[in-house]
Amino acid sequence: MKFATLFLTTLALSLSAQPAPQAARAPGASEQALKEAEESRSIKEAFSEVLDTVNSSWFGKPYQQIKAVDLSGNIALVLKGSAIDTKIEQLTQGAVKSPGVKSGQAFCTMKGTYFANGDHLYNIDGDLGGMRFQRVGEKGFWYIKDSNAYTASINLAPPNSPVSFMGWFADVMKDIKEVYVNGSTFKASTGKDATIGGKAAKTVVFTSPTAAYDPKKREQAASDTFGFWKKGRLEVAYDVATKQPLRMDYSNVAQGVEASMTFTYDSNGRIKQVAIANKSKQWEGPGFISANYNGQGMITAIAGELNSSTHRIKFDLATSWSQNKPVSSLQSAPPAGANRLGREDLELRLAMMFAGNIGDLQREGFNFMAPRVSPVRR
Repeated sequence: MKFATLFLTTLALSLSAQPAPQAARAPGASEQALKEAEESRSIKEAFSEVLDTVNSSWFGKPYQQIKAVDLSGNIALVLKGSAIDTKIEQLTQGAVKSPGVKSGQAFCTMKGTYFANGDHLYNIDGDLGGMRFQRVGEKGFWYIKDSNAYTASINLAPPNSPVSFMGWFADVMKDIKEVYVNGSTFKASTGKDATIGGKAAKTVVFTSPTAAYDPKKREQAASDTFGFWKKGRLEVAYDVATKQPLRMDYSNVAQGVEASMTFTYDSNGRIKQVAIANKSKQWEGPGFISANYNGQGMITAIAGELNSSTHRIKFDLATSWSQNKPVSSLQSAPPAGANRLGREDLELRLAMMFAGNIGDLQREGFNFMAPRVSPVRR
């Protein structure tokens, strides 16, 4: 079915592109179209080279034999009390006067292992509850400690999963290329040449218009949330000499996302820090992401922070890479006596567990785009 749809769509597009035998054509129209097509191809090729440079200099060979990574660290969301007070009064139109709320914090720790092929085991504990997620091959489970419940219905690995993290990073770059380089969603153009950090830079621009921003929209599909980068406007300034990105400006009006990122590198050409100037809705403020490396050029720690006038999110994760860690090290099982549920039932419990936290955070000014929760009918 997918092949037939793809074939018919391609055929229809190619037929519609053929000029009618008797149709009049403006002088030079074909030459102009060829020129524009060649310019677009050249721009996309330049961006493809930038992505190849990112893949080889940020990641690349140090990860060639690496099959697993251990992750451990924490994530914290902090809300300022003054912002909570103001939001309570706004939402109640002044009917409720906040007595003065202390700053709120949602804190959790994460510890686990992730294999390049997608096998994994994560343990998450903290203010949002205790959870465990595991998958090895076609078997695994999700477990909620607070409910003492689990499901064995899990997401399976995609076909042709990479076996090393060099392949894993390459797949990420490939996904970006499919959208910006090989796809037709974005229109490519050149921006102004610039000098950034004393380096001569060229700029490429990709545009794919979105709908207007709707501040009342609280619900959307998860694919829209995590696929926001597949539409909008992307502008990348890159070093002419090294092809390393120096600055990136991205916006997606529909989802209220707008940010500028400036990249700095260490003496080995590896990414050292990303400085963020965030103008996204409710996240207007500065931020950063930084990385540390070992002698082999592999990341040993990654940390970051985003700030606004009302809240702050921080994360700090340590990484430990392994060539020989066996998948059998992930083997675990739900505690004896845990209730086995269908996937929909467990997802409902997860949603209900988060509902109180998410509802409180929304009322306090943090606009999660939360899924609709409805009861499961038996």
